[in-house]
Amino acid sequence: MPKRVFLSFVEEDLDLVNLFRGQAKNKNSNLDFSDYSVSEPFDSTNAAYIRSKIRERIAAASVTICLIGDDTYKSKWVNWETIVSDEERNVIFGVRLHSSVTRDTPPKALTDLRRPIHNWDIESIVKAIG
Repeated sequence: MPKRVFLSFVEEDLDLVNLFRGQAKNKNSNLDFSDYSVSEPFDSTNAAYIRSKIRERIAAASVTICLIGDDTYKSKWVNWETIVSDEERNVIFGVRLHSSVTRDTPPKALTDLRRPIHNWDIESIVKAIG
C-alpha cells in the first residue's frame, strides 16, 4: 500500500515541487503525493471551503513535507497546513528547496513545533518518509 505524503508549499515554487515529486517517486515508487495548491487569499470568502478540502487531504496522509522556498515563511496557508498536520499526528518535516539556511526560511509553525528540516537530498528524504 502506498505511503501518502501531503506536500505543503507556495504556488511560486511549483516547478521545484514538481521536480522534487518526480525525484522522490523515482527513488520510491510506493509514495503517493497529495497537495492542494492554493492561490486564494487565506481570509477569502472561499477559505472555509478550501480549508475543509485541504484538511481532508492532510488527514488522508501520514506524512507532511513542508517544501521551503524563498517566500514560504510568509504563507498563512503553509503555516495553517503545518498546524493541521500536527493535529492529525502526521510525521512532519521541512525540506529546503535551495538547500540554503539563509534563503529558505521555514514557516513559524514548523519551527514552533521543532520539526526537522533537511536539505534537498532525495535519498535521505525518502528514508525520513519511512
